[in-house]
Amino acid sequence: MEANQRVSIDNWCRRDKKQCKSRFVTPFKCLVGEFVSDVLLVPEKCQFFHKERMEVCENHQHWHTVVKEACLTQGMTLYSYGMLLPCGVDQFHGTEYVCCPQTKIIGSVSKEEEEEEDDEEEEEDEEEDYDVYKSEFPTEADLEDFTEAAVDEEDEDEEEGEEVVEDRDYYYDTFKGDDYNEENPTEPGSDSTMSDKEITHDVKAVCSQEAMTGPCRAVMPRWYFDLSKGKCVRFIYGGCGGNRNNFESEDYCMAVCKAMIPPTPLPTNDVDVYFETSADDNEHARFQKAKEQLEIRHRNRMDRVKKEWEEAELQAKNLPKAERQTLIQHFQAMVKALEKEAASEKQQLVETHLARVEAMLNDRRRMALENYLAALQSDPPRPHRILQALRRYVRAENKDRLHTIRHYQHVLAVDPEKAAQMKSQ
Repeated sequence: MEANQRVSIDNWCRRDKKQCKSRFVTPFKCLVGEFVSDVLLVPEKCQFFHKERMEVCENHQHWHTVVKEACLTQGMTLYSYGMLLPCGVDQFHGTEYVCCPQTKIIGSVSKEEEEEEDDEEEEEDEEEDYDVYKSEFPTEADLEDFTEAAVDEEDEDEEEGEEVVEDRDYYYDTFKGDDYNEENPTEPGSDSTMSDKEITHDVKAVCSQEAMTGPCRAVMPRWYFDLSKGKCVRFIYGGCGGNRNNFESEDYCMAVCKAMIPPTPLPTNDVDVYFETSADDNEHARFQKAKEQLEIRHRNRMDRVKKEWEEAELQAKNLPKAERQTLIQHFQAMVKALEKEAASEKQQLVETHLARVEAMLNDRRRMALENYLAALQSDPPRPHRILQALRRYVRAENKDRLHTIRHYQHVLAVDPEKAAQMKSQ
């Protein structure tokens, strides 16, 4: 596997050369046994990322170009990186990397400039080897072409990704009484599912490791995820070696390893599940399940009361008429109370659903407006992006207006007094 940084060899003596001088070379190492990725330190104000694409198997240079461009798109500079998931000789499925603000990498930039100067001197001394060098390594123009192609491909992927995510509609197209019918949200493809599985596998591999100080003897307070305790715990890192269960802060540790914490068991009743979980892409499906559960619950209660009523009437045949009338009134009151309770529960469910849909529509409209304003301010301006963002914003406004009208129609049907208050507002 190719190293990320070149190293300097002092007094490098070439054949037929009288003068020995230092030379920068790129080391390679052989992978033996199970592959373990490098531990990347994340300095303060820097950010850690990783990219994994199981359908892609590329070399070290490809992933270096990808992560460098990824950092630049965020206004940052590549600080360090490492390879993930080998798939061949010097071929990998992904990479992990650390991006830092510009001020963090001044030292490394200076070092690279020094190396470039030394390389220029070497090239002057080694003109006879230029043809061989040129045949083995890509030219600067080749790298620029490759970089532009990678950026264009990444832009296309981003546009397609945005189209999938932003085209999810959190609204309901038809209105009948208190029901809303929602368009089915876009289902994630198999590639996304595969990516989620790979990320989960990687998190398990990292967060299930024991804390490892390493061979060095520095004293660096760090955090690791303790699987037995289900939380992040302090330990002392020696400064080198170790493993990836090694984080600079508790928050960062928990952000990575929170998937290892067993979730709190959720209630099995669909109505309780609906009220105890927040809105998401499955809002309409969970609302429909809760509504059906309410209807089943109400029907079972009514059946039970009717059965008790019938049994009571059989036993009360020989009772005086006044007592039988009292019994009838008792069960009539029970039925009326059950119907009132069912109506109240259903109204609460519908009102909660409407409020959640309204909140999601507001978020969608806000995001669409922000994206549109960002597209207008982009430099250079991209007319296609601007038009696309404007269409999404107009669509979000229309959906929000349509939902408000339908909400008012629903309230008008069930509570005219409340509808009058809404209209006055």
